Amino acid sequence: MFTISLSSILFTSIGWAQSGIYQNNTMGFENNQLSGFSDDGRVKVLLLNLLPSGMTETAAQEIAKALQLNIYNTNHFSVVGPAEWNIQIKNSDPALADCHDIACGVMIGKLFRSHKVLVGTIHSEIMLNQKGKEEPSFILSVRLVDVKTNITNFSDEVQFTDLQMHDELFRLAARISDNTLMKGNIIDKKQSGITVNLGRAQGIKAGQRFVISRKISNTDTLEVSSEKIYKNIGLAEVVQVSDLASVAVIIQKISSVSKGDKIQTYINTEKLNRFIMQTRKELDTQKRLQPKKQSFSLGPAVAEESKDYVLWLNSYKQTKAEHDRWMYTTVGAGGATLLFISGIFDTSGILEVLPWIAGAGTVYSGIQFFRFREVLTEITTEGRSNGYFSSSKSINDFKIQFNPIQKVIRIAFTKNF
Repeated sequence: MFTISLSSILFTSIGWAQSGIYQNNTMGFENNQLSGFSDDGRVKVLLLNLLPSGMTETAAQEIAKALQLNIYNTNHFSVVGPAEWNIQIKNSDPALADCHDIACGVMIGKLFRSHKVLVGTIHSEIMLNQKGKEEPSFILSVRLVDVKTNITNFSDEVQFTDLQMHDELFRLAARISDNTLMKGNIIDKKQSGITVNLGRAQGIKAGQRFVISRKISNTDTLEVSSEKIYKNIGLAEVVQVSDLASVAVIIQKISSVSKGDKIQTYINTEKLNRFIMQTRKELDTQKRLQPKKQSFSLGPAVAEESKDYVLWLNSYKQTKAEHDRWMYTTVGAGGATLLFISGIFDTSGILEVLPWIAGAGTVYSGIQFFRFREVLTEITTEGRSNGYFSSSKSINDFKIQFNPIQKVIRIAFTKNF
């Protein structure tokens, strides 16, 4: 307890440094709506005062500040802690000040327009350490509650000593982040895929799947509300990850995807799988319920999507033909070079140039083969993102290695499944 008191200055300075983000709008009141969160698309979490037991309010406040900082550092949440919201609540509704429970926490969350409320209890007890000696410890229980539905989205309990506090709160914040719906935006759209503003820093990995949604007007749903309403329109899978962004290909859609559309995902595998399965069913249902359009024209007409597919298919077939032609040419020239170098054929006299000619042909045809292979890969990726090409199809890979010192050519033909 004494160590926590000594570290209070450090946590206070860190907590207020983080809360400096909110200082510009701290005292802004608009229609009894309080401010404090950064409007950057992250999940807004209101952290309530931890209810202490067997310890002082001051110690509980310092642990709450440490928890707030760790949750904020996940890059998933915008967090307002007791030190920020209490200032405004005391001026707006003093009865809600120093709130500890869910009932008043949800009311405060609605005033601040937060998405979630984090409520918790903290108490101390004596535990035996590894050396068998008694040592004071803390047990922290938390619940993450949705402000709109009052449903508990996540709950957890951790026990730690004063020295273990930083590590345990870091792990707790990571678990909260993994089990909370993560939201982002499409920042770029190309034929080969989409780029989103979530990356390695947010826990995204290759193979992660996103649900793509688009804002719709309230008139489409016959509802009168200021809240933004989104409709799921597609699914995407991550193929490349950087620190703050990811590239993904579209694997299912019911309408065209564009820059600015929203994406959603879970880091927790179990929750993500349920989310993806539910969205797949939703997309399939919407596709079946879409009214069939029947058009009449005086002349032959082809749908725009069919035109795109025909153009893509022609480009794919031409590139594939060139790819195969140069592959076989490389095999033939490489085989001839191998025979000439092995000495099976007599290449004395004027025929000494034959190994050089065959070798040059191998190098040239190999360069052309690899060039068309790159083009074919790009076309294949484009077709897969548009639903023209199945990712389950196998792609053949051909490799040639030549060692001029040992006069050996290694030819490898690989089939990927």
